[in-house]
Amino acid sequence: MKGVLNPELKSGDKIVCYHMEGETGVPPGTTGVVSHVGRDPFEKDGNIIYVSWENGSRLSLISATDAWKKIGEKIQEQTLSPQYDFFNANPELFEHFDWKFLRKYLYKLRESGVINMLQAAPFLYSGKQWIDRYHGENQEDNEAFQDLLEMADEAKDKMVQGLVKFMSAKDIEMDDLDRVNHLLSKLALKINQLYITFA
Repeated sequence: MKGVLNPELKSGDKIVCYHMEGETGVPPGTTGVVSHVGRDPFEKDGNIIYVSWENGSRLSLISATDAWKKIGEKIQEQTLSPQYDFFNANPELFEHFDWKFLRKYLYKLRESGVINMLQAAPFLYSGKQWIDRYHGENQEDNEAFQDLLEMADEAKDKMVQGLVKFMSAKDIEMDDLDRVNHLLSKLALKINQLYITFA
């Protein structure tokens, strides 16, 4: 069942946790009820979501790093969705990558209309110069494409940072450039799949 990832919440909303950064007390799939929502003093436009979880935990969600979905009465049906399965099978995307920025970047790519989104993975790590060279012709008046170019080098940097964190966590040596590039390409495909799963 499709649903919006990280929707705005209010007191009384029922939610399911998909990812909680650095915490094991609320594993993916745990459901809970929002008690209230407050501002995050450390993140601009960020929120802290206070939740009573079904397992008794009182850990709060942080909108800058965590992931959740709002659910209806049929909790079991929604937690067994393809989206939940994707989260469960790919925790490295949420632990090591700035998936919120990369998702926003892919939305901008879709808005630009320059390619089919099934072919979007290379845009995550290729950078501004490559994108402009191969896709920038006659795009001067395409505002979304120009915004995309402005984000492209940051997206590339975030992909590299995420890759380094991933390889370090898995104790993967970084001495084989072909292996590093192959892994970067593979993880970019997974991030694009994340976008497609929740589009």
